[in-house]
Amino acid sequence: MSVGVRAFWLVLAATLAGCSFTSAMNDSGGKRVASSGLEDVRFSSAHIRQGVWSPAEFARAARGGIFFVDPPVARRTVVLFIHGINGSPRDFRFLIEHLDRSRFQPCVFFYASGSSLSQTGRDLSQDIGELHRRHQITSLVIVAHSIGGLIARDLLLNPSAHAGVDIPVLFTLSSPWGGSPSAGFGARWSPVVVDSWRDIAAGSAYLHSLFVDAAGSPRDLPGSTRHYLLFSYRKSWSSFGLSGDAVTSVASQLFRTAQEQAYRVYGFDVSHSQILVNGSVAELLDETLHSLPAASIEVGS
Repeated sequence: MSVGVRAFWLVLAATLAGCSFTSAMNDSGGKRVASSGLEDVRFSSAHIRQGVWSPAEFARAARGGIFFVDPPVARRTVVLFIHGINGSPRDFRFLIEHLDRSRFQPCVFFYASGSSLSQTGRDLSQDIGELHRRHQITSLVIVAHSIGGLIARDLLLNPSAHAGVDIPVLFTLSSPWGGSPSAGFGARWSPVVVDSWRDIAAGSAYLHSLFVDAAGSPRDLPGSTRHYLLFSYRKSWSSFGLSGDAVTSVASQLFRTAQEQAYRVYGFDVSHSQILVNGSVAELLDETLHSLPAASIEVGS
């Protein structure tokens, strides 16, 4: 097997590892902001794969956007969940089921995880703006897994990207702040290159921009946002090399600047995907959310 082909399969295995899949269903288009349960056909495995390998087709079919898991209800704090590469909103089923739905309004952001993360960030900004205009939402909490955390940090570093919407808490799980060397190999050697691989490759310009601006000055998260940084460290029985969670290295998850800017850092002896179905993680999220003041602005219909 050639170096290029071997690197390609290494990256593919890494991006697929631990991600949940569901059976394919029929196509469905829709608005960028809508009400939808987790069983929405947009979130099928076929559409997940399309988002990785054919993001332009995914966009043309209007698969992505922000979706209310429950119909909007007044005076509930919006909690926005952002999945990782090769993932979908269904990955958050466990955490959403453990939310106090009498006080918190779960929403999910579905996107083509093969797209450049900059483009995904622009889409997210547009959708949050629509939430603000259509539903009078002025505050929300973000819960993000894996590269979803990178996208969320990018959003927070640009106040104009969420104008009129305060984000008091960023709750990230197993995010590769320091990037992934295997993604760099894939971007260099694979016969088919996914744009998001370039962004998460260790040392990429995108990752650099999350911590340093164009003038070379450090970029800090807003003082009004508390970042809860959760990392995972259980390796599979066949894992070798750096300590990690079978997908992302601990060193990447604990990138020094990300740690320094975090409000709290918590480690969990689980794999990259198991962190999404861990009871202790659900309890920590519940405690974090209940520490926030009750929503004072009604969610519009």
